[in-house]
Amino acid sequence: MPPTIRTKKRAISKEKIGNIKILEYPFESPLWHAKNYALVMFYSRGMNFIDLMKIRVSDIENGRLNYGRSKTGNKFSIKIVDGLQKILNYYLLSKRSNDYLFPTNYDGSTKHFQKYKSQRRRMNERLRIIAKDAGIEGTFTTYSIRHSWATIAKYMGISTELISEAFGHSSVKVTEKYLRDFDNEVLDNVNLLVTG
Repeated sequence: MPPTIRTKKRAISKEKIGNIKILEYPFESPLWHAKNYALVMFYSRGMNFIDLMKIRVSDIENGRLNYGRSKTGNKFSIKIVDGLQKILNYYLLSKRSNDYLFPTNYDGSTKHFQKYKSQRRRMNERLRIIAKDAGIEGTFTTYSIRHSWATIAKYMGISTELISEAFGHSSVKVTEKYLRDFDNEVLDNVNLLVTG
């Protein structure tokens, strides 16, 4: 069996996330929604796109966003920060408790999984445009948002254990896979300082 080749994950900096925040797109356009989804995912500790699609109005309660991770079943309760609240305010308008929050309407069933894959593909296409507009080089996908949250947290001195807890990983080793590229970059910078 040939060895698996690890693809380079690309995290973006906090500054580039800031560039995304200030982008302006026509109201309710596909790019406007995609920007909002990307920021909701970032503000929600690197939420996965599939979990974003399944959020219902009833998942927002007492200043918290509560949801179950599709992949693991882990339950999350995210404190709603100001940036997240501003986005949620729009999507909460004229919705009932059991309505999906975002106009993706994916119910999480295997029957509708093709719909999810199609929406994820379109989201990633729009993220490529958003990345270009925000001055982000290289690949930027829904997965990049999750990886970026972890990497930014690590740069800010947050322990791998806490990042692991924030992601609901089964072990710190899983989180370390997210941060492997970060470690190499730090070592490269240290080497430049020492040898430069």
